[in-house]
Amino acid sequence: MTSPATHTPIVETRFKQLFIDLKAAKQQLADENAPPIAKEVVPTRELLAVEKQAREDKKLSQEKEDNRIESVAAKLHQEIELKLSEALSDPEFIITKVLAIDMALPKILDLLAVKACTVSRLEVLATEVPWLYKDLSKMINSAKYRRRDSKGKIISAETLRVALTFFGIENLKMVVPFLLIRRHLPQITDPYPHIKRRIWEQSIATAMSGKRLAPFYQLDENQAFTAGMLQNLGPIAVIKLYFRLFDQIQLSALKEAEDTLKHQRHSALTKVEPSGEILLSLLDKYAAKATADIVDGLGFTRLPLSGAFTELAQAEPSASPLPLVKVLKQSNAYGKYRILKFHELVSNDEAKDYLRQFAFPMGSLESLKTTDMRSIGLESDNSE
Repeated sequence: MTSPATHTPIVETRFKQLFIDLKAAKQQLADENAPPIAKEVVPTRELLAVEKQAREDKKLSQEKEDNRIESVAAKLHQEIELKLSEALSDPEFIITKVLAIDMALPKILDLLAVKACTVSRLEVLATEVPWLYKDLSKMINSAKYRRRDSKGKIISAETLRVALTFFGIENLKMVVPFLLIRRHLPQITDPYPHIKRRIWEQSIATAMSGKRLAPFYQLDENQAFTAGMLQNLGPIAVIKLYFRLFDQIQLSALKEAEDTLKHQRHSALTKVEPSGEILLSLLDKYAAKATADIVDGLGFTRLPLSGAFTELAQAEPSASPLPLVKVLKQSNAYGKYRILKFHELVSNDEAKDYLRQFAFPMGSLESLKTTDMRSIGLESDNSE
């Protein structure tokens, strides 16, 4: 039987493949499971000397071109990482310019965390977030949340106060972080257009897992839910920066090559594309620290999240991790497992061995098993 430790890197690697490209992940799994195929020997005629030389010349020319493109791409990505690292060292720039988070949002989340929170108090802060009323209204009018009054008329939110009251305080504790992340998802990630969907899937799965795990650690459920959602702020910042910097630096390099008449370099630059492999390495290197810096920079006063994200960003795990750190690690792992399962990219044996590494509390996996990981579960009571 395969030892438990061997499946941890397998599952993590497969999730990274899925994060970049679903088709590639499925193909990789198919290749892993495919039986070896005996190579069929096909008789061929002996090539003429001139044909052999032509093939060798073509191969050599292609190798030179590939090496030139690889060299140009390497230099391009060195500059991208340098600029990305510099940008991430300024959390205020990341929050205000890269993510463009309205600073009333952490105040709203802080207010939602206290018992004295009311719709009236929320409304004062919510007016400072230009998009919040529009996004709340969209949710209210969607088929999933649409409600009718006693006369059968569809209830609409004609004002911000009505929209806030429609959901109620308890639901808004989930709705606000849910909308915050959805609003700030990266939009343009070509040639990997599904990265946005992967982040969204992971955010919801992690947040819902955290909400279910919180009681096992005597933690507030909505605090764990919010932490699960915000855990992707760092990855979102790194992804947005990477694609933004790639376009800027490639364009600058193309202009320089054109101005200096370096035609071969110009040609090679036009063939360089964003690299999924390099993006994953940048996420591994910078995302956790970026999340910690962003959460700290948001200046929460009521939500005790900063310490947990700072601990998660440490190179070595703490000997006595905070309860929220345990919840975030476990919810992150369980979320990945459920996403891989949904896409049929993990076996039962691989999943069991993978999850065993995270020492889930007794009975928690049974609770998680019945939890919807693809949408947030709102309370039926919408009263203030």
